[in-house]
Amino acid sequence: MDFIYKKKKHLLLSMVIFFMTINYPALAVESIDAHKKVISPVEYFWIGGQARFSARIDSGAKSTSIHAADIKVKDAAQSMEDDVGKEVSFILINEEGEQWPMTRRISSVSKIRNSQGVELRYNIPLRIGWNGINKTVDVNLRDRSKMKYKLLVGRDWMKKEVVIDLEQ
Repeated sequence: MDFIYKKKKHLLLSMVIFFMTINYPALAVESIDAHKKVISPVEYFWIGGQARFSARIDSGAKSTSIHAADIKVKDAAQSMEDDVGKEVSFILINEEGEQWPMTRRISSVSKIRNSQGVELRYNIPLRIGWNGINKTVDVNLRDRSKMKYKLLVGRDWMKKEVVIDLEQ
């Protein structure tokens, strides 16, 4: 009988905690993620310490994507996958039209699924900074000229460092 009482007590306590985290999510976040910095859905980021971009924070995106124009691979192969390890030159362009020519080595090729379908993109390592957090992550190069935000920050940059505050 004592065993059944303890199970009911444990179940009741679990339900109270569960409903508190649903009705008061800030309580759950503060207790679990107190060491993380709070980030809003749109922030300014620095690329390589020189280029400033207004970025959209997207927890649904696995990887980070940046607007790049004039993408040229040195000694390009027939297949994008065969270009891994080769140099790629490109121009980063932010929302204000400022431009930064760059050259990097292609670290990988990603297959990205989006509303337009599936496309292959080159990934290159870039140092991305915000509010004292500076990380080098593989960023995919894409023509984002028709998009409002020229930098989309994905989970690869955010992991273990930030929590998104949608109310900001």
